[in-house]
Amino acid sequence: MIFSLPQRVAAFGAIICGMTTKSELGVLELVSEAGRLAAEENQQAVVRLYSEWLTTGNAELRHVVLFNLGVAQMALSDSRAAEASFREAIALQPGFFHAHMNLGTLMERIGQPEAALSAWASLTSLDDAAPGEARRFLILALNNSGRLLENLKRYAEAEALLTRSLTLDPEQPSVIHHWVHLRQKQCAWPVYKSFAGISAERMRQATSALAMLDVTDDPQAQLEAARRHVREKVASGLAPLCNALGYGHRRLRLGYLSSNFCMHAVSLLMAEVFELHDRRTFEVFGFCWSPDDGSDLRRRVLSGFDHHLPIGQLSDAEAARLIRSHEIDILIDLQGLTSGARPDILAHRPAPVQMTYLGFPGTTGMPFMDYVLCDRVVLPQDQAGDFTEKPLYMPEVFQVCDRRRPVGDTPSRASCGLPEDAVVLCAFNNNHKFTPEMFGAWMRIMHAIPNSVLWLLADNPSVPPHLCQEAQSRGIDPSRLVFAARVMPADYLARYRLADIFLDCFPFNGGTTVNDALWMGLPVVTLSGRSFASRMAGSLLSSLGLQECIAHQLPEYESIAIGLASSLGKRTAIRDRLASARQTAPLFRTDLQVRHMESLLLGLPIARQILPALTPAPTSEILNFRVDTSWGIADPVRFSELMSQATRLVSPGHYLGDNLFVWGRNNSLFEDQAFRKAWETNQLNSADQAIAWRRYILACAAYHCVQLPGDFVECGVYLGSGIKTVMDYIGGPQFPKTFWGYDTFDSNPTSHRFEAQSEGLYEKVCARFADYPQARLIKGLLPDSLEGASPQEISYLHIDLNSAKYEIAVLDALFDRVVPGGIIILDDYEWAGPYREQKIAEDHWFDARRYRVFPLPTGQGIVLKR
Repeated sequence: MIFSLPQRVAAFGAIICGMTTKSELGVLELVSEAGRLAAEENQQAVVRLYSEWLTTGNAELRHVVLFNLGVAQMALSDSRAAEASFREAIALQPGFFHAHMNLGTLMERIGQPEAALSAWASLTSLDDAAPGEARRFLILALNNSGRLLENLKRYAEAEALLTRSLTLDPEQPSVIHHWVHLRQKQCAWPVYKSFAGISAERMRQATSALAMLDVTDDPQAQLEAARRHVREKVASGLAPLCNALGYGHRRLRLGYLSSNFCMHAVSLLMAEVFELHDRRTFEVFGFCWSPDDGSDLRRRVLSGFDHHLPIGQLSDAEAARLIRSHEIDILIDLQGLTSGARPDILAHRPAPVQMTYLGFPGTTGMPFMDYVLCDRVVLPQDQAGDFTEKPLYMPEVFQVCDRRRPVGDTPSRASCGLPEDAVVLCAFNNNHKFTPEMFGAWMRIMHAIPNSVLWLLADNPSVPPHLCQEAQSRGIDPSRLVFAARVMPADYLARYRLADIFLDCFPFNGGTTVNDALWMGLPVVTLSGRSFASRMAGSLLSSLGLQECIAHQLPEYESIAIGLASSLGKRTAIRDRLASARQTAPLFRTDLQVRHMESLLLGLPIARQILPALTPAPTSEILNFRVDTSWGIADPVRFSELMSQATRLVSPGHYLGDNLFVWGRNNSLFEDQAFRKAWETNQLNSADQAIAWRRYILACAAYHCVQLPGDFVECGVYLGSGIKTVMDYIGGPQFPKTFWGYDTFDSNPTSHRFEAQSEGLYEKVCARFADYPQARLIKGLLPDSLEGASPQEISYLHIDLNSAKYEIAVLDALFDRVVPGGIIILDDYEWAGPYREQKIAEDHWFDARRYRVFPLPTGQGIVLKR
């Protein structure tokens, strides 16, 4: 927890007093002034203010000011300085609870969990009988430490701390739901174990939506858990950011939202899907707050997007605005209500269509989620009322797979601790999915198959002793349980070759694990129930024609498993069918699955606004389109590919067809090959090479605009490179138009001036164009210099001002003078660095006029006037 300024003032109001000497501010006045500066988002000034006070301020209150300084330094991401400030405050006042709390938060934020736990230990060591503020901070530190220990998979320690917290204050529903899930992860049964006056029913009421999938297959209980989460945790009443009618892009903009674009089960399934989307119809964006784990899988997933936009450093509102700014048509959330979810992003409604898929096998309960991508096995039509989302049915099976996943060498049974002659029953699902009921079934199966062993994953040290004790109590020698540590995915897949049967969990079936087992040819036995999560494996098996492996009652489940375990012939027959299915079954035909998914998306109302290929639209309906963008492209071949892609996206008569780049290049006075050769031999840096490409764009646009009535206008802050480029390429002094060049230099030193300008710039520009009689150069500060000095008809408008304020002012003044078919080119139309706000402002300006800016690979934006 980091205290906001109002909280700090309230916390310290009783212990600070005003110092009003001439040399220093009183602390109350100091905090008030710092609050004013913080409200203006001037944290640098806040840091300077506190730092200056510390050189002369009242020593008695120094720890208070150091704490506030540390908070301001945290806001500036100056972690080292903030740590030093908090530690000095603690050294001055060891009982300063606030500083201990924030120091722990800071250390967790910078990836030092042990240091965070150490800082909070100063608070968790307080006596349980501590009164007032000490008790409040004790509970807060217990909860933070428990949460962090849970993240570190130190579940037993986390449970002990949360138990203590709940004993101190039982009225903490969010802490109860963490406590419940901790016990599930440790296979500590019964999960609902009453204590401190908290009943089992109270625990059930506080169970999270994710943990509820492990508890019951009752879809109504799962729906209520999801709705409770939304009521208590998710923002409501937010104004939608999106345009509900869509944006009219030539390609449907598809955004994926997740924190798991890394070594995670979701990416293990989805990697090939991202790669196989039809780029003629879809433009694919990945928005994520995933950790960079350095894995090959992460690199592959990110390369599968046309655009990857990390949003981990953005607030939910900022992330939603970023998604909206990219005009995403359909946003697919792969997170749902799983750990790390950020539903408030979706609550802002950044896309006209929002759907949930794969990551969370249940309803999200979120009123702003429109669809769930599913099939008729996991969510039959008569159960659709248990979901707040509308079902969007895949024709055969809802899940996808990655056919390119690597598989390691097969290990020996001995190396895995498995007997050579045993029947190996494996259950590689996450431990939290295990229930005492299903574990009892597994033990009964092992009783029936005396030479069997049960091969399990052990996610944490608490699991083996708990399960061994449970096995012993059911008459099974604990030595028949074999626990496997986690390994890399390729080696994990290879393990399946050693097993004989995969025993699925209930009520939360395996998802990726069952997919993996079937891909590796391992027979799977599952129990299907009433909920989506309890029918996942049944969906996969049904799509493979293996309905005989699906049970609907627990005795039937045991009977199927015992029958397979007893018959090598039955197991071999299923393995043969799975081997054949690899080439033909829909589950393993990822290319087919992607086409099915795309057909569903294209059938949505939002997609009907996409213009059919090669069908010209009336001029009044023309909207602009976008392609892949990358500023400063350093590869001329790649650049040429991107430009060719742009021309393929629209047909003649549209914004970017034969009437612009194709026509312009075909009628150019210079050959593309000659230009490319000149570019390749350019010894300048990549930024200068990118400038050469931007000039090429200006020239191509000019060949279009020279056919139209109206003059050319350049509004820039540099030495007129855009003017000279166009005039030289098209014919120098013989250029058939008047080229108006506006410079933003103003002789008045008090006027706004860009950093690139200097005294005498206007004269330098004039000197460059002494031999160009068509160039009419205007001196003065834009937009004032436009008044009374502009042509009434403009066919070509190039704006390069590096300022949202001045670019918008030029558009206000000149846009209406651009003739139909004329072109506006915006330089530095990109997300990089200081240009981000400029781009957003320009997008808003054109949005209001129902135009879209087409971003080019050069970092330029281009608009055709209707």
